[in-house]
Amino acid sequence: MILRPNLFRKAALATAFDHFTGRPKTAYPTRYHYLEICEPELAAAGLRIGRIGQHGLTLTDGAGRRLAVVVRYVTGRDLRLLAAFRARGGRIAYLLDDDLWAMASDIRLDPRYRGRIARFLSGLFPRLLELVDVAVAPNRRLLERLAPVPGAFLHPADLAPTGDLAHFGGEDRETRVLFLGTATHAEDFSAIAPGLAEALGAEPGLRVETFLGAKGEALLPASRRVAHRAPMVLEDFQRWLNRARHHVALAPYAVNPVNDGRSIIKLHQHAVAGAAGIYTPTAVFGPVIEDGRNGVFAAHEPAAFRDAVLTLARDRAKARAIAQGGIALSRRLGDRTAVAGFWAGLVAGGDGGT
Repeated sequence: MILRPNLFRKAALATAFDHFTGRPKTAYPTRYHYLEICEPELAAAGLRIGRIGQHGLTLTDGAGRRLAVVVRYVTGRDLRLLAAFRARGGRIAYLLDDDLWAMASDIRLDPRYRGRIARFLSGLFPRLLELVDVAVAPNRRLLERLAPVPGAFLHPADLAPTGDLAHFGGEDRETRVLFLGTATHAEDFSAIAPGLAEALGAEPGLRVETFLGAKGEALLPASRRVAHRAPMVLEDFQRWLNRARHHVALAPYAVNPVNDGRSIIKLHQHAVAGAAGIYTPTAVFGPVIEDGRNGVFAAHEPAAFRDAVLTLARDRAKARAIAQGGIALSRRLGDRTAVAGFWAGLVAGGDGGT
């Protein structure tokens, strides 16, 4: 896994500044998950990565063909750079991994965040779309949103799960449960938190860890068996995740337009942690998870998640087999060589298929 600490630190500071000034944030995690993590595979495919503006990357092949990949947002300066890039014969792809329209209308989200998205959609977005040759998204619903621009489906690249499941063996009967959503997913977590509290009461070996920070404390009080970490910048988070070893991981997302417009990145993260994932049947996970083989489906309510967690905690062999299945699924859906090949096809003038 290639990480550039200084670049990621600078990107994190840029994101904080964007939030402070009310601009759409720099989308460096999306860039990383779909492109930068694949730098060795892109190089093997004959592609060089460059930058264009605040939110974009460029890919150039050995024949001099160039593709600009715009990630989520643009600034006015970005649009000028992209127009000049296109005038010189370059192609432009727009990569989007969240349903911005659903987020802008979701009153549960921070109104300032919704306002930033709404301003982008009504202002710069229509001008961007005039320049775009192909839209790329990990979700069919997003491709429909971006029509009539030609659309290409792409899952994020896998995060190189090691396949190490040694934590399922031995005499240690502690079961470590992980929730990786940050404060923006606090409401999703709140719907299942009472079930986790019941599971903790029923199974002394359970340990729960989240990235909800202070918000988590109000939903599931911290204790020697419950820890709420503060969110980390991507560089630090990836290092932590590579070392993490959990038995069960949770993706308790309500079935709604916002969560139906996301990607399978939580599947990839659960695979790196070596955990059996419990998922709600959103439009993202419904088509890819095989219940009981590479994940477990549970309704978005306390009792369902309580029962699913307890079942996996009490059947270590079952949990291990599901974790192994999740790792295999992550590697298959996010194969980095295939992701690099996808981008190489777009650089060469293809449409990426649908």
